[in-house]
Amino acid sequence: MQKLRIVLLVLIAVTSINIQIVYSQFFVKVTGPGNPISVEPLTGSYIGTSWVDVDGDERLDLFICRKDIFRNLGNGNFVKITNSIPLQGPVLGNSWSDYDNDGDIDLFVITTIQANPTSHLYRNDGNGMFTKILTGDIADSVNNTGWGCVWGDMNNDTFTDLLLAAAYNFNGVLHENRLFYNNGNGTFTRIDSTQTTDSLDAFTVPMFSDYDQDGDIDLFIGSGPANNIGAPDYLYRNYLKELNTPYYFDRIDTGIIGTDIVDGQNWNWIDIDNDGDLDGFLTNYSTNIRNRLYRCEGPRYYVKMTVAEVGTIVTDQGAWLSNTWGDFDNDGDLDCYITNDAGPCKYYSNNGSGFFTKIDTMAITPVGFGSTYGATSGDYDNDGDLDLFVAGNTNSKALYRNETNNNNNWINIRCVGMGPASGMTNKSALGTIVKIKATIGGTPIWQIREINAQNSFNSMNMLNVHFGLGDASAIDSLIVKWGGGLTQVFTNVTLNRFYKLTEGQGLNEIIIGVNQISSQIPGDFRLHQNYPNPFNPVTKIKFEIPNATMARLSVFDVTGRLMTELFNRNLEAGVYETDYDGSRFASGVYFYKLETSSFSKTSKMILIK
Repeated sequence: MQKLRIVLLVLIAVTSINIQIVYSQFFVKVTGPGNPISVEPLTGSYIGTSWVDVDGDERLDLFICRKDIFRNLGNGNFVKITNSIPLQGPVLGNSWSDYDNDGDIDLFVITTIQANPTSHLYRNDGNGMFTKILTGDIADSVNNTGWGCVWGDMNNDTFTDLLLAAAYNFNGVLHENRLFYNNGNGTFTRIDSTQTTDSLDAFTVPMFSDYDQDGDIDLFIGSGPANNIGAPDYLYRNYLKELNTPYYFDRIDTGIIGTDIVDGQNWNWIDIDNDGDLDGFLTNYSTNIRNRLYRCEGPRYYVKMTVAEVGTIVTDQGAWLSNTWGDFDNDGDLDCYITNDAGPCKYYSNNGSGFFTKIDTMAITPVGFGSTYGATSGDYDNDGDLDLFVAGNTNSKALYRNETNNNNNWINIRCVGMGPASGMTNKSALGTIVKIKATIGGTPIWQIREINAQNSFNSMNMLNVHFGLGDASAIDSLIVKWGGGLTQVFTNVTLNRFYKLTEGQGLNEIIIGVNQISSQIPGDFRLHQNYPNPFNPVTKIKFEIPNATMARLSVFDVTGRLMTELFNRNLEAGVYETDYDGSRFASGVYFYKLETSSFSKTSKMILIK
């Protein structure tokens, strides 16, 4: 018996060691003076952040509340766009949507501080700069204060509307929630005749989600008073489909989700067990009110999960704020990352059936660095896995690059609605639901994702839909249920690709960092002279590929030191063009080199600032 006990202890020790080894390099904290995100100081509490492509180059840029936009230059490099969003001020929350359906994404930021009102709508002008809207109901910054904000098309007219959650009696907030109807002409009308705006409470973070998948988005607002007593949150079902009445919301006051006593911060609706319906998760702030996970077991019927059923994700103590969901290990199920106002963050790995194992041995769960608030996930380096940025103070905020190397497959889809037309969807595709079926580990599995604009604490993840696919060899079915009602079905979709799907059209692969400008097959390889040359700071590089091949384009300085790799991937025959942004580098002579298995050429270019 003693020998058996020793063996078991050894096995437990070895297992623990193996777990630490497997996950120790799961994420890497990005540091160093060359990355403006890592060196940027950050102060203030409860602030949000978002991965969002502000310039339409298929690379995720980073927005941090109270700061600026950090433009993604590719290859892990960023540049801070100073004053791109003028007079941002002490804001807390942010939400992004192409509210005017003009093809670029716009921003709303919100603050509770009435003495310094900085709740504003910023229109994207398409050049990295934004214009603050100063007219109409939407511009009443003094009376539009609150804690969180969210965009969503509540009446399916292709124009996204806006809900502001007003944290009553917090820093001077003395009004109800605000609901703004998008008139479709760049203006908004404030709607006060709905249940979502008739109450006063300590409202925190709002989110729109079609939790019952009936074709209209519902509303979920945390109302955590942080008093260790709690109360039911404010959840509203949208009756657009049943009553054909816009902005008719009825409060959900029955069942566990409508009556549970909580201290709600951040709601999310996700499919934790891949059974085709959306389950609910809520972070709670008070230490004696633990996080909640509600599993859907029938149409609008939910059961509160216990630690025996789902793990310590529902019993771990803490002042929890953000819950951010994604398949971080690409194994075919959703994992969860949770921030904390008074201790270390937590990461919970899903075993595939909705049971979560807490892992404390990774870089993303540091101890002793201070409070963390909003968190956002997105594949900023376009390598097929989800990275994280976590907002906190200067010591606790961090950019984490996902470096998992388990050979699991994946797919990334950017959905684009057609905009103003009958039966179509808003350009940002908010409210769209994407489902895929693939055989993983020998078992056919359906997964589901929903596109929404507030799914973290005062923050939002990238709008692109990402699925991990484990050892699947193909996607058997891809179903896209657009917010406007159209359903598209695709079969035998190739894995490990970035796709753009425009509503009603076909899937088109996105080649990040390079554009095919002609499908004409060239007679030979050719690397053109960059233009303009000299340049400041952006230039174009054109090249020709006569046959399908692996191609690499890199930039070097005069000593031969690699400055950046613009791309390294398989290309079909054609004529291509890519942009090179030298804003991070000093004036001087540089060289760019195109390499394939049978061709190599280097040309000189001159950067003058």
